[in-house]
Amino acid sequence: MRFGLLLHPERGIDALFEEARAADRQGYDSIWLSDHLMEWRGNPGPKLPLDSLTVMTALGTVTTRTRLAWAMLNLNFRTPAVLAKMLATLDQITHGRVICTVGAGWFKDEYDAYNLPYLDNHDERIAQAREAILLMKELWTHPAPERVTFEGRYLSVTNLAFTPKPYQAPHPPIWFGGDSEATQAVVREVADGWVMLRTTPKAVAAALARPDWPRRPMTLVKNSRIVIGDAREEALETAGRLVEQYQGAQAMPATVEEFLDRFIVGTREECLRQIAAIESTGINYLRLAFEEAAHQEQVAQDLIQVARFEPIHAEPLG
Repeated sequence: MRFGLLLHPERGIDALFEEARAADRQGYDSIWLSDHLMEWRGNPGPKLPLDSLTVMTALGTVTTRTRLAWAMLNLNFRTPAVLAKMLATLDQITHGRVICTVGAGWFKDEYDAYNLPYLDNHDERIAQAREAILLMKELWTHPAPERVTFEGRYLSVTNLAFTPKPYQAPHPPIWFGGDSEATQAVVREVADGWVMLRTTPKAVAAALARPDWPRRPMTLVKNSRIVIGDAREEALETAGRLVEQYQGAQAMPATVEEFLDRFIVGTREECLRQIAAIESTGINYLRLAFEEAAHQEQVAQDLIQVARFEPIHAEPLG
């Protein structure tokens, strides 16, 4: 099991940089930023959101080990050929630390505000995203002096001499985000990883059991939180406080029971068993978020190194 960390730009630039530096020291495999043009969780303000590619480039210069990812990088905000160039450049700058974590987008308000074309049909947006991924892979694997011509339903380039070649060969890993059947079809066909949003263990098992599930190595990412306490009661108290603090927030559980069902809560040993249970389903990557720096440090010390190297007995899910 590997662990990524979702960063918090809303804490301010200095705190964001310290959060990333800490993750780099603590052994987190990756740091993640959301990619939006407008605030999607409430009323807009003058400071957020920042441009995620600009910020991630800066973070790449102050970290040395942790990989760079997005939740999710919107394939419609930048033309895919230009986005391929930006990611390949960042991959060169960071000596191969980019993960191309991409999605089809969903927040129509920001498309309308920025006068960007938006396909209302979900499956058509996924088809467009698939085409963007195919184009990016073609450019990354046929750099100049080769020239690429690509004619698709949604995208095209003609006689393009692409530079720079990515640092990673053949290209940065591509992880596609979402839960739908259309998303899963793209994952099976062209991706190196699948970032699940709310996929259930039963749905994961069904996906992996399909006869056309790819044999190539695949990263399966689950979004989660970890609350650890010296005693279970302490962890439950912290979980209850988080539920109350973020009541009504998007993607946060409304009750403690839902929190316990979705996330990892308990003593160190209980959390390790829950992580092992998740891993037994085929999921091999957890993207975490923490409300306090102390919790980020605690999980790094008590769980991350142990979960990598020690055999842990799983406890049943559900």
